[in-house]
Amino acid sequence: MTRPLRIEYPGAWYHVISRGNNGQDIFISDNDRGSFLEGLRESSEIYGVRVSAFVLMENHFHLIVQTPQANLSEYMRHFLVTYTVRFNRRWNRTGHLFQGRFKSLLVQQDEYLVPLSRYIHLNPITTKRFEKRDPATRERYLLGYRWSSLPGYCWLDKRLDMIDHSWLLESYFDGDTRSGRAGYRRYVCEGITGEINNPFERVVHQSILGTDVFVDRIRRWITGGPEREVPALRRMRRPLAPKQIMNEIATSQQVEPIDLLSRKAKLLRQIAMELCYRYSTVSQREIGELFSVDYSTVSQNRTRLRAKLETDAKLRRLFEQMEQRILGLSK
Repeated sequence: MTRPLRIEYPGAWYHVISRGNNGQDIFISDNDRGSFLEGLRESSEIYGVRVSAFVLMENHFHLIVQTPQANLSEYMRHFLVTYTVRFNRRWNRTGHLFQGRFKSLLVQQDEYLVPLSRYIHLNPITTKRFEKRDPATRERYLLGYRWSSLPGYCWLDKRLDMIDHSWLLESYFDGDTRSGRAGYRRYVCEGITGEINNPFERVVHQSILGTDVFVDRIRRWITGGPEREVPALRRMRRPLAPKQIMNEIATSQQVEPIDLLSRKAKLLRQIAMELCYRYSTVSQREIGELFSVDYSTVSQNRTRLRAKLETDAKLRRLFEQMEQRILGLSK
């Protein structure tokens, strides 16, 4: 059977799920769950991934994430390995913890993320334990379930800092306000007694969840046209060599590529690191070798740049101009 597509591009949204090897539990204690969330926070900071929802069950977990840097595979590989090592050390065991590759669905942002978030948030009460429980009991358990992002969408004091609640609440409810949070709570709880559609019934190619128009657009982007065979793995744009990216940045700023390697270059150096990470196939460690620093310094420089881009409009315009030049090369 052909492996599902692993489609990656900047800004993509995904539903991610991974199960325990041979159906085994991946959480034995609350310490494991706490370790899982701490590892998720660490990996999300390192790879710049936006986590909007999560649910932890006994033998599997669900995530809804956005990847501004088109790096889902690298992010999940780091996260799953980190958790497995900590879990094995805690329980004095060896070997695989998770069953094969994680599964991911590319999700259309506008029409599918909200119902998908409700569907996964309802997971804790879809077990046999709750089949015959009355709606009030199921609702109390669901809203009080600690190992889910749902309580944070409902009440401010239940939030984890690493979860980004803004997009969902501001796009489809009354913002991140009391009424907006109450609206989302009602929306999820309607699924306890009402019949809701299973969003996974519309999955195409085992990997894409969206309208026919969205699926067709993704297919064309991947294959270059509707007739070519869809590959098992393809990035949305052709990756570039770091040298190509460095040369393009240097040309745009009328400097020599070697000048970008100097610490005196400051912002240009940070921009070069960020664009190499986004649009080449090299890792942060390899970028660090190029700039004669370790990978953590690359991560720190990228984090500082992203913070500056939030507040400095002039810098943001400069970055966007350079990024457009790089995108032009990668078509």
